[in-house]
Amino acid sequence: MLLVTGATGTTGMEVLRALKARGATARALVRDETKAHQLRDLGFTPVTGDLGDPRTLGPALAGVERAYLVAPASPMQSELEQTFLETAHEAGVEQIVKLSVLGASAESPQRFARSHGKVEQALKDSGLQWTLLRATGFMQNTLGWGARVQDGVFYTPVPDAAFSIVDARDVAEVAALALTEDGHAGRAYGLSGPEAISYRDQARRLFAAAGREIEVAEVPVEAVKRELVRAGVPPWNAEGLAELLELYASGGASMVTSGVADALGRPPRDLDAFARDNAPAFRA
Repeated sequence: MLLVTGATGTTGMEVLRALKARGATARALVRDETKAHQLRDLGFTPVTGDLGDPRTLGPALAGVERAYLVAPASPMQSELEQTFLETAHEAGVEQIVKLSVLGASAESPQRFARSHGKVEQALKDSGLQWTLLRATGFMQNTLGWGARVQDGVFYTPVPDAAFSIVDARDVAEVAALALTEDGHAGRAYGLSGPEAISYRDQARRLFAAAGREIEVAEVPVEAVKRELVRAGVPPWNAEGLAELLELYASGGASMVTSGVADALGRPPRDLDAFARDNAPAFRA
């Protein structure tokens, strides 16, 4: 039996779709039962539980051999995932496929990479078999950009900073492979798209696929951080996103990796393919 945590999230739902394409069955872990209908529609069994509360995970972990692990970004992310690892080990789970980030390290100056680095080390020390999916930013994070265009202008911080975004569907297919086939334990896959692309070029190509011409204008990183907090994003998360923007501006996220091709035997999806598949999201 397989278990997919974060089942209604960006990668969790795609992992379930990739597993379905492979004919695999799995349990889908959710915290909110009201979202479970999406999982049933895909043909998966939803189970409720909280990564940080072992008392809620018994039914979810019973008989599970391999699990996909992802927790939402929060100050408690590493603690939540480490609690899950301990509970999974006690339940007899054999292998964890963990979503991580490129540059994960307990000593990283970026809080997201630092948090994932702590969990990576805990997983390696746990006695469980492990597979690490070290992904860059997701192309799917652009799907809300349509609402950000004002009078034909798309506003973004660090518009000319190039970084190598990846389609979450590719990450999910690598996860499904590691969950259903042997030979991936002890592997760490760096997962990026095929090119480093600036926010300016991302916007132009995405909106062009939807038949729109837009201009790109820069806004300061600090202004973006303030607006995120004003919109309800927790300050910890907003500060972490600002750290990422500074990383992009320094060129520290422009690396292109071979992980998707190494695992799947094909190149990663490019931004233009993603744009064609999601053109309605970028129309006026």
